[in-house]
Amino acid sequence: MTQIDELLRQTANAVEPDDEAERRAIGRAQRALSAAIAAEAAQDRPQASGKRHRGTRLPRRATGLGLAVSGAAAAAITVVALVGSTGPGGPAAADAAIIRHIRAELTAPAGSILHETATVTPTGGSPMQFELWLQTGGTGVYRVIKYGQEVSQSATQNEIYDPSTRRVTVSPLPPATHAYEVAHSVDLASKLKEMVNSGQTTATATTFDGILAYEIQVNVPDGQLSNATAYVAQSDYRPLEIDSSKGKAVFSAYEYLPATPANDALLAVTTAHPGSTVVNQTGKG
Repeated sequence: MTQIDELLRQTANAVEPDDEAERRAIGRAQRALSAAIAAEAAQDRPQASGKRHRGTRLPRRATGLGLAVSGAAAAAITVVALVGSTGPGGPAAADAAIIRHIRAELTAPAGSILHETATVTPTGGSPMQFELWLQTGGTGVYRVIKYGQEVSQSATQNEIYDPSTRRVTVSPLPPATHAYEVAHSVDLASKLKEMVNSGQTTATATTFDGILAYEIQVNVPDGQLSNATAYVAQSDYRPLEIDSSKGKAVFSAYEYLPATPANDALLAVTTAHPGSTVVNQTGKG
């Protein structure tokens, strides 16, 4: 094993339990790797080891960690960052680190409101605008705009807004309906959560609409997840697009808002549209 091969192995395994330790470990391995590649190039021995990795003559580029390195080092580091060292039955070490960051991004801070906007195109259908304000913590409380309608649900009532008349129709929400809403999240990124929790996910560096991204796929031969592909930003791991057998969602925002009184008001149609006429219905909604 050459010095470069050994450093590649060290870089691939530079995955630590916390972000700061991981950055330091990868940084040390990358610096050593860059020095080793430069030393070998200076000796003009391009085939000395017989194990040079493909693509080591790519132009200068920046790694996903924001470090500018030489073309040879960048290519070698990119191989490590995307492939890593695969263990029996498990994802590559680098893949596991990326998936861990995605999972963290999809985990809402306590006491927050998820806000997301997207263009959703159902399979065989037309694009539609989607916007969601969701109280985190599995409460089933949310307000959503989709299919040209604006509705909200709390634990006890359903609200529908008619913009043409500025009227809000409020009706009771049966407990069974609320329980269903809690169990079936309206968050568009729920498919991505299934993917990263499958244990069979891979991440490949790419670009999405000019943004440095990771392409996320699941290595299973069949099932719903086998046809799913997602893209997340390398900068903060927020979802950019999710494709599945049911359609495509292209995100323009995915953020967590603090649960201030002003933001809490966004969760219900009646408080999001103050001054509207409220019509209360009785009986089952």
